[in-house]
Amino acid sequence: MAQFVAALDTLDLSDRLTSQVWRFELRLGSKQLRNRFEMHSWADVRERVGDAYRDALERLRYCVPTNDSNRSRWPVHELWRLVEDTIMQDLSVHCIGVQPSDVIFANRTAKMRELDQQLLGLFVTRAAISDVPPDEFYDFMGQHIEALRRNSEEHPKTLEERLQKAGGKWLPLRRTSMAGRR
Repeated sequence: MAQFVAALDTLDLSDRLTSQVWRFELRLGSKQLRNRFEMHSWADVRERVGDAYRDALERLRYCVPTNDSNRSRWPVHELWRLVEDTIMQDLSVHCIGVQPSDVIFANRTAKMRELDQQLLGLFVTRAAISDVPPDEFYDFMGQHIEALRRNSEEHPKTLEERLQKAGGKWLPLRRTSMAGRR
């Protein structure tokens, strides 16, 4: 950036047109920081603020207007490239490189896959104990789900209480539901 500034003439404050100063302000909202980047403490900010700014910079451009009616084809102004490079260079030590919501989603997906494998293993074991032949296994599963439903209804605690308790254990894995992932 210093090379760019050094190449500019000094400002002539008596001529407004040739002495305009541009200010770029890049602000991040608290909802974005909390929800999208999972920043809840100063340690989180130190660790992830570079990722948040990278995300913001990818959404903004300062362009050089041309005759092209399609603004998406306008070239990015050299000054904006310098701003982007400087910010990312200065904040590179504060980047994880992946959004926490993506990690949470991956962990959640892996946990659901693991639980599904455990359920299948339990069904196979239950079928084996019940002497269910392989060609009747899927019918056995369907019939056994009805038995599980009856057991659930007879449980002393309501299903809502049990779901709330189980959900509380996995709260960090459920945060991505806000982002529309299921």
